[in-house]
Amino acid sequence: MRAFVLGPIVFLGGTLCAQQPAWADPPKLVVGIVVDQMRADFVYRYWDNFGEGGFKRLVNEGTFCRNVHFPYVPTDTGPGHASLYTGTTPSRHGIVANDFFVRSLGRTVYCAEDTAVRIVGVDSGGTGRSPVQLLATTLADELERATQGRSRTIGISLKDRGAILPIGRTGDAAYWFQTGADGRFVSSTWYMNELPSWVKAFNARHPVKDLLAEPWELLLPAERYHSPLPDDNPYEYPLPGATTATLPADLPGLFAATGNTELLWNSPAGNTLLTDLALAALEAEDLGADAVTDLLAISYSSTDKLGHRMGPMALELEDMYLRLDRDLARLLEALDQRVGRDGYVLFLTADHGAPDVPAQAKELGASAGYLDLNALRAAVEEHLQQAFGAGPWVRYLDDDRLYLDHTTVKARNADLHRVQRAAAEAARTVDGLYEAYTAKDLERGGSGLMELAGRGHHPLRGGDLHLVTLPGWLPAHLSTGRGTDHGSGWNPDTHVPLFFLGSGIVPGEVLERVQVTGIVPTLSLLLGQAFPDAADGPVVDGVLVR
Repeated sequence: MRAFVLGPIVFLGGTLCAQQPAWADPPKLVVGIVVDQMRADFVYRYWDNFGEGGFKRLVNEGTFCRNVHFPYVPTDTGPGHASLYTGTTPSRHGIVANDFFVRSLGRTVYCAEDTAVRIVGVDSGGTGRSPVQLLATTLADELERATQGRSRTIGISLKDRGAILPIGRTGDAAYWFQTGADGRFVSSTWYMNELPSWVKAFNARHPVKDLLAEPWELLLPAERYHSPLPDDNPYEYPLPGATTATLPADLPGLFAATGNTELLWNSPAGNTLLTDLALAALEAEDLGADAVTDLLAISYSSTDKLGHRMGPMALELEDMYLRLDRDLARLLEALDQRVGRDGYVLFLTADHGAPDVPAQAKELGASAGYLDLNALRAAVEEHLQQAFGAGPWVRYLDDDRLYLDHTTVKARNADLHRVQRAAAEAARTVDGLYEAYTAKDLERGGSGLMELAGRGHHPLRGGDLHLVTLPGWLPAHLSTGRGTDHGSGWNPDTHVPLFFLGSGIVPGEVLERVQVTGIVPTLSLLLGQAFPDAADGPVVDGVLVR
């Protein structure tokens, strides 16, 4: 009799106390933020100058993953955004570079190029843009499938690839900035035939002119900044139209002289403009307003533009990050008010980092320099002609890849793998090259940098050789000694920050090594939906509430 009474009571208690799993009540909005070319150490270097509502809030209230890396090369913007949102590497999603050589076309193809569509929002916008080059689904694609298309999924950036690739092939919209005398945000016919009224209204206010109406001056007293270089130094390119790379910068005067809104890309005004667009999208599209999860993917491009121009130690770059910190605080406050602190989940990371300016590093005694790609091409061509006969043998060469002329290989009745090995042997004689991996090497697999290069090699789009420079070295197109680039598998390029904040997130720090390709699988668990079809990144442990 006792057992008979207790059984139902325990069962009833269990029924009353049971809670839904976290994934059964997902956040109403996912906000993904990519800061283009942000190194992890920027968080530490600029920390004491940040306000309380931006990066410090992400650290203090969210999860800060401090040992996060890209598990492939090249570490560039197109591959970075594609990898972040597909949860996999270029070997699977196909975006192997910003521009990659296509043998059948005999030319390079841009990673967001699509000749079958046209730009929407301007009378003549050049070649169309879309995600047609992307070969795997993204977080946005899977969110649309999980909600039968009811989710609102929107990507915004100054760069077209930064807006398009995160949203995938079935996302709702992507908007990016079109430069010119009257810069504006545009889209393409892949998504729509006409800009929505709220984007038209945003453009009609001509916000660029207002943002460039004031000089760019230091936000804080000069002595509070952490740049090891004087403001006027030989390692930086000036802003477009300027004669020196120094602050204050006369943005109104430069804009009046050039008449081109590209100046916006290289100033903090670019980040402010994009934040303003994000806030307009949040309101106009009612993002996070109902129980169906939406996605807003934001990619800040000005940090990359200025970083290329001046390098990671520039005073201007630090000031840009301090101003970005304020823009982030403004965005977070708006999310709190419109969606509620428990209504959204946000992540912030970067698409790659960047090394110091090699000329500056070399001046300090570091191992650094510039790889002469012309000399490398000549060495390979000469060696192959001596070994196999008349060429041409090299068809195309970029910073990371060398493509052989397969027509010549066939005409000389040569074994392709032997030619690749001979080409690699010749390439290794050039100063600044760490290694040249053949396509066969990458297909066999390996460890270390070979493994990273293999994950960046796609069988349909890869080259015959993958080139890896020494640490601190960059391609010779930067041999003027000014500015920096990225793309390598060394830590300055691969090591980026990662923050999670909001619904379902455990505050704290993660010190274990994390791959950026784990972000979307982690969010997919939080949302209770399928992983993107090619995702293979490891879930970030210790981030989600259980």
